Amino acid sequence: MGSGWMQQSVGRRQAVLVVALAVAGFGIAGAIRVVGQRLTPVQPEPPVRVPLFVDPAAVDHASRFRFSFDPPEALAALRRQERLDELVAGSASDREALRRLMEWTGDQWALGVPSPYPPPDAQVILRDIRAGFTGGFCAQYCFVLTQAIQSFGIPARLVTITGHEVVEGWLRDEGRWVLLDPTYRLQVVDAAGRPLDALEVRRGVERGDAVAVTAGHRLPEAEAAYLARYRRFAVWLRNDLVSRPMNFTDFARYLVWFDPPDESGRAPESLVTTFAADLYPAGERGGP
Repeated sequence: MGSGWMQQSVGRRQAVLVVALAVAGFGIAGAIRVVGQRLTPVQPEPPVRVPLFVDPAAVDHASRFRFSFDPPEALAALRRQERLDELVAGSASDREALRRLMEWTGDQWALGVPSPYPPPDAQVILRDIRAGFTGGFCAQYCFVLTQAIQSFGIPARLVTITGHEVVEGWLRDEGRWVLLDPTYRLQVVDAAGRPLDALEVRRGVERGDAVAVTAGHRLPEAEAAYLARYRRFAVWLRNDLVSRPMNFTDFARYLVWFDPPDESGRAPESLVTTFAADLYPAGERGGP
C-alpha cells in the first residue's frame, strides 16, 4: 500500500510537470509571436493623391451667405414722400448721392431714446419721431438711411460695430461697399480721402494707417476711440425689413461677425466668419 501510494504521487507529479511545461511552452511561443509582430516593420499605405483641379488663383470663392434687400417698389412711397429724387438730383457719382442721403438722414431729428421702440420701417420711424411719440438713436438713423438708399434700387446693409450701428452702401460706379454713419454724419477715409468700408477701417486701424473721419462730424468721443469700435463688427444678412418684417428679437440671427477677437457681446445665435470674401465678395464679381 505504501509503494502504491508513492507510485500514484510520482505519477501525479509527472502529470503536473508536463502540464506546466506545456503552458510555459505556449506562453513562450506566444511571446515570440508578439515580439515578432512588433519587430516586423509595418508597410505604410501609399498616401492618397489629390490633384489641384484648377489654378488656385482661378477659384471663385463665392460668399457662403446670401444678403437680402428691400426692392425699390416696397420703398417707393418713402422715396416719394421724402422727395429723395430732389435730394440727390445733380449728384456727380454714387459716392456723392449716398453722402447726401446720409447727411439728410442725420438731420431728421435730434439724437434721443426710442421708447417705445419703433418698427424698423423708415416711414413709421419718421412719422413717430416727428410726432413726438418716440425718439431715435443710431439704429433708427440706420434703418432710415438703408431704406432711403434701397429706394433707388441700390443695395445697402446695416453693420454693427462695438456699441453702435452704421451702414454700408453699394457704389455702383466703383463696384464696392462704402461706410456711412448717419448718426454722426461722417465717413471714414484713408490718407487719399477715399471713403472706406468697415473691414478697411478695421484693417487700417490695426496697421496704424492714416485713417480719419470726415470733416463736419458730430462725434461725442475722441476720433481714436470711435475708430477702435471697428475692431469688432458684424454685417447684417437681412436688410429687407419692410417687405419681410421681423421683430427686434430676431435681429441677432442675421448678424455675421467678422473674426471677432472675443465672444463678448455676441449673441449665441449670431454667425461668425474669418473669410473676408464671405462679406466682401462683390468687388471680385462685379456686384453684390
